[in-house]
Amino acid sequence: MSSRRDFIRLVVGATGASYALGLVSCGRPPRVEQTSGGRVQTATPQFRTAHRFLRDRHQIPVPDRTEDVDILVVGGGVSGLAAAAWLEQEGRRPTVVENDLQPGGAAQSTSLAGGLVPLGSVYFVDPTPELRLLLDTAEIMPVGCPEDAFDFGHGTVVRDLWRDDVLRSVIADDTDRVGMQRFRDDLLDLGDRLPPYPLPEALEPWQAALDRPAEPWVKSYGSATLTSILNAYSRSSLGALLSGTNVYCLQNFYSSEFGSPYGQQRYTIPGGPGVLTAAVAARLSDVRAGHVCVRMRQDVRTAEADCVDQDGRVVRFRARAIVMAGPKYQAPYLVEDLPADQAQACSMLAYAPYMTIHIVSDEPLTEPMIYDTWNLSSESETDVVNPGSVPGSDFNGHVSSLFVPMDRFARGQLMHDELFARKVADIIDQFLRTRTPQQRASVREVFAWGWGHGLVIPTPGSHSGIAQRAARQHGRIVFANADCDAAPAMEGAASHGVRAAGKAVLVGGDGG
Repeated sequence: MSSRRDFIRLVVGATGASYALGLVSCGRPPRVEQTSGGRVQTATPQFRTAHRFLRDRHQIPVPDRTEDVDILVVGGGVSGLAAAAWLEQEGRRPTVVENDLQPGGAAQSTSLAGGLVPLGSVYFVDPTPELRLLLDTAEIMPVGCPEDAFDFGHGTVVRDLWRDDVLRSVIADDTDRVGMQRFRDDLLDLGDRLPPYPLPEALEPWQAALDRPAEPWVKSYGSATLTSILNAYSRSSLGALLSGTNVYCLQNFYSSEFGSPYGQQRYTIPGGPGVLTAAVAARLSDVRAGHVCVRMRQDVRTAEADCVDQDGRVVRFRARAIVMAGPKYQAPYLVEDLPADQAQACSMLAYAPYMTIHIVSDEPLTEPMIYDTWNLSSESETDVVNPGSVPGSDFNGHVSSLFVPMDRFARGQLMHDELFARKVADIIDQFLRTRTPQQRASVREVFAWGWGHGLVIPTPGSHSGIAQRAARQHGRIVFANADCDAAPAMEGAASHGVRAAGKAVLVGGDGG
C-alpha cells in the first residue's frame, strides 16, 4: 500500500470510538491505534444503562417527574414506529420512547461517501399494508433491488445462478446440480403450502412438522453447493447456521430469493430502510430518543414505564396501555408481574450479535451493478452489499458493506472498544487480501456498526409455542416486534406493531 494509505480512519459504530486502522500485508497483524477528534458516530443501543438496571439489577432511582400519556410505545424500531403511525392515523396520541440516540432499530443508515448507507436491514420482499402505512407516512416510494450474485472463490462472480443454463455452466457434478434444481423447484411449487407469517397462534400439524432443524432437510438434496449457499444465507438473514434454524422460516424466507428470472422482486429505499424509519419518526408527534426503559408495572386502570433519559434522570410515563416493541429477552427484567411461563418463553428466544463493516474506496471492490455478492469462500463475512447499485443512490466513491454474523459467545466483543476495533481490522485485512493492490490502496474510510441482539433466530422449536407464549398479551401491556414470530423480517415487525396497536386501543378505551 502507498504510504498515504497506511492508516485509514475506523469509526466503530457500536461504541462511538474512533481508531486509526493500519492495513498491512505479508501476514502481519493489523495495527489499531485509538485517535481523538474526527467524525465519531454512535449507532447502536445505549447498552450500559440497560445493563446497569436490567442485567445487574441496580436500584432504580425515584422518578424525577411523571408524565401522563395516551398510549406508550416502548421501542422505536420498525415495529414501534408502525404501531405509532397506525395509532396517529386512528386519532390517538402515542408517545414513543427509544433507548438509542436515534430511532430505527435494525433499520438505520449513516452518511458515508456523500450518501446514505444502510447499516442493518437492507430490503423487504413484500410491500404489505403495514409497510405501505410506513411508506405513506414517510412519503417515500421504494425501488427494486438489483440482482444478487455468488462468489465461489474462483475469481468469477456468477449472476442468475438459479437458472438451469447457469447451473449447468457452473456446477459440473450432476448430483450437486440436480440437488440445487430440485430444491429450487420444491420451493417455487409450495404455493399454499408455504409456511405463513404472521405466525399462527397454533400451528397445524404440517406446519409444526417444519419447526425442526433445517440442516438435515437441506442435506437431503445431496448438494454440497446448496448447503454452502444456504448456510451463508441462514447466518446472514436468520442469525445462525442451518443446524440452529428451522425449516419453517428457511422455506418462507428463501422462497423469495431466486430473483427476476422467476418473477421475484425485492424492494429497498435509496439510502436503506433507515431513511424510511428516520422519516416516519420525524413525522410522528412525540418520539423520545435516548430513553432507556428499565421497568414496567400496571394496575387495573393504567400502565407505567420508568425510563432513564440521557441525563440519567428517571421519567415515569403513565399510560392507558403500553406497546412493548423492544426485544422480548428484556421482558422478564422489565415487567414486574410477568407470568412465569411467559418469562420462561421470553428467555428461550435466541438473538444473534452481528456487525456490518462499510468500506469506502476510490476503486470498486465488488461488481458495480450487483446488489449483494454472496462470498462462499470467506470465514467472516457472508455477503457484501453494494448500496451504490440501488437506483437513486449517489456516492462520492464506492461503498462495500460486509455483513458479518457473529457467534453468540462473541457478543462481548461488540461492547469493548478495542476488541471490536481489532476484530474489524482483522476482517477488513482478510477481505482486502482478495483484492488487487490498486483496490487496496484506494480504501479511504471504514465505518463499523455492531449490535448485540440484532437478529432473533428462528431456532428449531421456537415456532411451536415458544414465540406465541412470549408474545401473549399481559393485561395493559401488549407485545410487538419481529420476535413475535421468532423470525427477523421488516414485514413481520411492521405487522406485529400494527396488531399490537390495535390491541392497545381496545385495552386503553376511547382515549377521549
